[in-house]
Amino acid sequence: MEPKYGKNSINSVISVRQIMSIHYFEFKSSYNFQSEIHNYWELVYIDKGAAIATADGHEINLSQGEVIFHKPGQSHSIASNPNDPPTVFIITFYCPSKHMKFFNDRHMNIPTPLRKYITEMISDGQEAYHLEDDSPYEVELKKRVDGYFGSEQLIKLNLEMLLLKLIRSTTLPKIDDDNRNYDKLTNAIIDILTNNVYGKITVDAISKELGFSRTHISSVFKENCGKTITEYLTDLKISEAKYLIRKDIYTISQISDFLCYDNPHYFCRVFKKEAKMTPKQYSRSVSYPDKYAKKP
Repeated sequence: MEPKYGKNSINSVISVRQIMSIHYFEFKSSYNFQSEIHNYWELVYIDKGAAIATADGHEINLSQGEVIFHKPGQSHSIASNPNDPPTVFIITFYCPSKHMKFFNDRHMNIPTPLRKYITEMISDGQEAYHLEDDSPYEVELKKRVDGYFGSEQLIKLNLEMLLLKLIRSTTLPKIDDDNRNYDKLTNAIIDILTNNVYGKITVDAISKELGFSRTHISSVFKENCGKTITEYLTDLKISEAKYLIRKDIYTISQISDFLCYDNPHYFCRVFKKEAKMTPKQYSRSVSYPDKYAKKP
């Protein structure tokens, strides 16, 4: 038996019609992308580090957690901040909604609770398309045949959620910027680990500092973060190692010393295990966008 429908239909105020391109780049300190113009929207988000964006000739400094929107027909470009090379998420899309005027020349900070939508788009983008060594300039997206079910649609939905939430955030009460997924103990552990990226710290030392048993802090942390304390610290160190490599001024041996690894050989083994490539291979891989840069 067919269900009876009411007369109300869903009012889709923001509807993304097409994803044109999606990128997640780790730029070296010397990277400079020359200006371009296209007839669809572009969202540029700084996941780490800092960058200098240009829109219609005006420079805008972008730091971690900030986003800039380029409207259709706007001349724009991006360059690394030489002192803090960035990791950048860029997605271009077609959305004819009149409400998109909210994002005209919009430069803003993304509240922490909303950054999950960007994280999801990055993950699903890697599942939906072949993004390895892709050009920063417009290229046709190549769909994966082995991607997870629904990845393309999830990119669209997460993008629409982000756009809607950002518009609503200007009229609704301020979004709580606290990370509700972690309790105070987990946040305290993360603070200690973050402060020891350039040092050494043991789980026993953290346990003693916080006044809880090793078993308790390990259990709480694993439940909230999905990984062990040691694994989390390794992630932080390798992320910092990538950042130092992209600055392009230190040797692998120096970076190993900075991050307090016992020797460069051990550091390289850990790096390869986490990054699926050696430090030297990573250095070459993050140089690839330079080959696409348009010459003056």
